[in-house]
Amino acid sequence: MDIDAELKDKRDQILAIISENGMEDFFVGNDSPGGFGSYNILKEEYVLLERLEDPFLLDSIFNEERILDKVTVSYRVCAYVFSFEDETYLMEIGKSLETINRIFDLLFRIIIFLLLAFLVLSFFLDTIFSKWLIQPFRKIIRDKIAHINEPQQFKHEPVKTSTKDFRLLDDSISHMMWRIQKAFNQERVFISHASHELKTPVSILQTKIEAFFGDETLNEREMERLMDMQQTIQKLKKIINSLLLLSKVNNAQYLKTETVPLHELVQELVEEWEPLAEDRNLELNLEIRDEFDAKSSNGSLCHIMIQNALSNAMKYSYKGSTIKLVGRLGPDEYQLLVLNEGPAISDELMDQVASGLVFLKDAKKESSGYGLQIIYKIASFLGVGVRVESNSSGTKFIFCFPVT
Repeated sequence: MDIDAELKDKRDQILAIISENGMEDFFVGNDSPGGFGSYNILKEEYVLLERLEDPFLLDSIFNEERILDKVTVSYRVCAYVFSFEDETYLMEIGKSLETINRIFDLLFRIIIFLLLAFLVLSFFLDTIFSKWLIQPFRKIIRDKIAHINEPQQFKHEPVKTSTKDFRLLDDSISHMMWRIQKAFNQERVFISHASHELKTPVSILQTKIEAFFGDETLNEREMERLMDMQQTIQKLKKIINSLLLLSKVNNAQYLKTETVPLHELVQELVEEWEPLAEDRNLELNLEIRDEFDAKSSNGSLCHIMIQNALSNAMKYSYKGSTIKLVGRLGPDEYQLLVLNEGPAISDELMDQVASGLVFLKDAKKESSGYGLQIIYKIASFLGVGVRVESNSSGTKFIFCFPVT
């Protein structure tokens, strides 16, 4: 133990003093000519020298209790018997165990503190080093996977890194996205070309059917069949136009350079749809609480997106109910709400909407399901958040335009 070594060192120092100056420094003038004792004021240490009449050998370190001023004190004692000038002496050097324990406690606390400081420092250094080490990986995840909503948004620029595995991962993702982009582009080109090719024969069919309406020899049954054919062609034209619109939006063929006053756009939509609402015994209620201009946007796409939500509300509202269009400005976004009172959308459909499956499998026969698809695609292209909430009281479309 270090305490034992300290006691032995003090013993050697006292022996050196005796060897150099003799015993006079300890015994001359002392009240007890046969011995010498010295305690410090707190009784933490003591030195004892005593002449022995009967010499014996002793060189030991042990614990011992001493009673000083009626107080029992435990000491760690170094006892040593030596000879000097034909006299034999007993030397005891003691150190209070309480002092030793305090030192041990202090050392223990210092060690614990240093250990905790080392652990904390190691944790922070390890965290900083780990962040620096995996920074290219985080950049790959952030820039090439997490924030990519459309394949066209993917950036093929390689991430700067000297780690072979990260370079391999980056190259693999880039090659995979290149194949996905190629497949998407082929699909969109096909849809665009097919839609254009279909428009011509559909227009020809519509022209021929309209020509038949002028034939006075047609009976009532034949006129009804022509009307059915014309309605079918109108639905087919609507689907083709939706496909063309989706293809153009997906291919980013629209510019986003306009500043669109949404309050004016919604006001125009309400004026356009008000006659139809009256025919269906519905009331349109416009509540524009705040005016807002959507910057870096496209007016025609905003018109189509909000119009589709209004059309859906008109289609599925109860007769005699009210459709509300509410515009309100928040700290970070401008919310435009389209609310209607009608049957709730089923949980299955809401799950499909939440997962992005907007081609609803159980859509009604008269509905193609493209309206919701167009809403989501346009909103994604314009950077507008869109949510659909539905319950027993009705359905709510919420468009969130960012405030820039």
